[in-house]
Formats: sequence, structure tokens, C-alpha cells
Amino acid sequence: MDEHTETFERSRNLLEGLAYRMLGSLAEAQDVVQDTYLKWRTVTPSEIRDGRAWLVTVCSRLAINALGSARAQREEYVGTWLPEPFLDEGGQLPGVELEVDESVSLALLFALERLAPTERAAYLLHDVFGYAFGEVAEILGRSNAACRKLASRARGRLRTGPRRFEASADDHRRLVTAFLGACRNGELTRLRGLLSESIELCGDGGGKATAAGHLRGRDEVVDFLARIWSTYSEEGTEVDVELHWINGAPGALLFENGRLTTAICLHIANGTIERVFAQRNPAKLAVVAR
Repeated sequence: MDEHTETFERSRNLLEGLAYRMLGSLAEAQDVVQDTYLKWRTVTPSEIRDGRAWLVTVCSRLAINALGSARAQREEYVGTWLPEPFLDEGGQLPGVELEVDESVSLALLFALERLAPTERAAYLLHDVFGYAFGEVAEILGRSNAACRKLASRARGRLRTGPRRFEASADDHRRLVTAFLGACRNGELTRLRGLLSESIELCGDGGGKATAAGHLRGRDEVVDFLARIWSTYSEEGTEVDVELHWINGAPGALLFENGRLTTAICLHIANGTIERVFAQRNPAKLAVVAR
């Protein structure tokens, strides 16, 4: 393995983790990391003071540019856009070694979409990856003060969105199991007790599969879930559920007559389910299937 490749491979997990959190898409993140590698091949490693810092800088700037282009495409997206789910059986995700990693939860990634690309980069680099603002300033090519302001603005906007992850892995798994059991068995009273009054359900079909879109309120969400599972029964659809570690927390994959159709993730706070994310876009589920 040559020096270029060796230095890059030592930083690959960090780069993939950063790019995925920036873009919310594994495919787009992999493209950014590959472009970073191609640029790295054009320089002489011995002339670079800190290869890892160079790679993070290039990756961050490429991700900012890619996010700007992706935003234009997402404005034309059919229905509700959700990040691609990340399936990881080891309970670990790129770039962060935490048992439950809220920095890749669908709730946070979904909320990050409201940030400008530079705000998102400053927030992730400082608050998630632990870079000092002086380092963030060098990476983004801005002043220290400007980066502090970007991160502060990002935190302010995120505080108006979903609260950060507030359940242990065991509690999260218990609620996922209870939620799916109540849906399957038609136990609507039990289901209502698991959901917060302000529950939201976000379903992404991408125009390629039926999905809920964006539903709000306990009554609306319970009625929708009851109809879905009643339809499964009426049509004789065999539904199999597999629990998996998805985006940093316990989640589930649903198979209809043996075909993967849905990835379910829950956002939990104060012991109740505040958001249900249902990814049904076949193109995004293909990433999980692989």
C-alpha cells in the first residue's frame, strides 16, 4: 500500500462519517469521499503538513458544494424527503464510537436539512466531531468568529426542531418492539399510550411507493397506522419484522410477502414516541438491502 492510500485509509471512516452527516445520503457521501481521494492523489503527501487535516478540509468543502446541488434536487422531490437509512449490525457508525449515536439519528439528520450548508458543516465539525473553532475556521476558510456564529445559529435552529435523543438503547428497543406489536395486533389503546400528543409520522415514498407523507397529532397517526395494518390483514399480506440497528439506534425493517418495503426509525423523548420515520422509497431501501 503506497503512502497516498495508507494515509487516506486511516481517515476513511472519519471522511465517510462527516460526508454522510452533511448530505444524509450514503451514495452522495461516497461520491464526495471518492472525489476527495482523487484530489489527494494529485498532491505529494510529504509536502502536506497534516494529511488528515488536508483530507477533512477537502471533504468538508466538497460536501458543502454537493449539498448545495442536492438542495435544488430535493426541492423537486415527490413527497417528504428523508435521509437514507444506515444499517449497522455492530451498533457503530462511521466517525463516532458511541453505543447510541444521536448525531446520525434520522430525527437530527432531518432537522439538519433546515440549515445552510456552511451552518451544517460548522455545527458538525465542532459539536459532533470535536474540532476547535480555530480548526473549523481553517477547514471552512472563514474567520474564527464567523464559524462560532455559524455554529451558534445552527444550534438555535436545531433547538426549535426535534429534541435530541433521550432514551437508552434498551428503552429504545423496548418502545420499538411495543410500537410494532401494538400496530400488528390492532391494540389501539396501547398504541395511543406509546405516542406523544404531538406525534409526527414522516413517510418517504419518493413517488415510487405509497407513503404517509407528513402526519401530525396522535389521532391522525393512530388512525393511519390502524388502516395500514388492517389493509395488510384484509389483503392477506404476510408482514415480517426484523429488528436492526438503524442510524445509531434500534429500528426495524418490514418485509411484505418477503420483500423489503419499509425501514422504521423512532425518535423518543420523555419516554414516548415523538416521531416515526418510515422510509419506503425503493431506491433508498436498496442501500439497506445491499
